[in-house]
This record gives sequence, C-alpha cells and structure tokens, in this order.
Amino acid sequence: MSETKEKGPDFVWDETEILSSHARFLVESGAHDSEERAFEAALRDPGLMEWEWECLLEALTERLQEINPGGCWHVEVRNFGWRKSSGHKSFLARDARTFLQEILPRTQCAFRIFIDGREIQIQNFHHDSPWGDEWYTASPIRATAELAA
Repeated sequence: MSETKEKGPDFVWDETEILSSHARFLVESGAHDSEERAFEAALRDPGLMEWEWECLLEALTERLQEINPGGCWHVEVRNFGWRKSSGHKSFLARDARTFLQEILPRTQCAFRIFIDGREIQIQNFHHDSPWGDEWYTASPIRATAELAA
C-alpha cells in the first residue's frame, strides 16, 4: 500500500477543496475580484456540489467495473468512528453510489480513494474521525448465493 499512498489518491471528495478550487477559478476568470467573494459565490452555486458528486460517481463506477465486473465486494474497516472499531462486510455493488453507500457512514464525509491493482483503500474523514484514521479496504470476491439474491 505504500506505493499507492506515495502516488497519491485516485479519487478525492473534499467539499472545502472543491469550493476553494472553484473560487480560485472564479477569480482567475475575472468573475470575482477576491477569493472571499468568489468562495461565497461558490457556496451559493446550487449545482456545483451535485455536478462534482455526479462526476466522481461516474468516474469511480468505471473503475469499479474494470476491477470487479461482477460487483461482489468484501470490505474491512479499521479505526471506525470514535470507538476506533474494526469490522467487515460483504455486499453487491455495481456502481459507485451503491459501493460508497455500503461502506461509508451516513454522515458528511471527506475521503480519499487509493486503487492498487484490484484492492481499493478508502481513507475517510468525518466528525468522529477528523484526522482520517478511519480506513476501509475493499476487495473483489466471488458471488455467493446470499449476495446474488
């Protein structure tokens, strides 16, 4: 995994970075004269986050289907939440939306996804894991009768 981390994440979801990047674009394009005003404009843009999220899901879905066309996954987590729990689960997900919903907690998250061959690691940040010490490792598995149903 060290090579993967050294090359950087394959996918990132960080709303603050998205807003900051869009604000810089607005200043560079002349739409706003300061980054503060541009950031406020980015916050008010009703479609920005939705568009960015859909772009992430589309690109991640393509990668997931390349790695595991059958869509059966086994995931292990370490340092989950404030209790720093560990656990695992198996599930069926043929698209990125389902994949992420099956893995990540139901709260506002920022995450980095590292892909190394057929293994996917997700570093997750949220209110119970602000330093990103919550890690998920997903690997393709063969379909079982339970997952196929």
